[in-house]
Amino acid sequence: MKEIKNTIDFENYLVNDLKSDEDIKLYLNASLKDYLEDGDFNSFYRALEIVIKAKDTVAGFAKKTGLSRSHLYSLFKSEKEPKFSTIIKIFQELGFELEVA
Repeated sequence: MKEIKNTIDFENYLVNDLKSDEDIKLYLNASLKDYLEDGDFNSFYRALEIVIKAKDTVAGFAKKTGLSRSHLYSLFKSEKEPKFSTIIKIFQELGFELEVA
């Protein structure tokens, strides 16, 4: 079998591909819609992690929001259930708002 060179994993591809706020908004909306359909919160929080990495480092983002980096990682790994206020804080720092449509 031939080895494929210069490949990156899917997460890194997404992090590098999400350039504009519009791209990020579409990605988050799709992830939130999927969560509402399948109830897989882990997948939605992974999407948030990818978006955070596309805009900043997790450490830099944590500092801006006042959340600890370790707390964010524990959410991304589904070790903790997030509070609604945490989700709002993340969305606000990303420059988005949640609304009922």
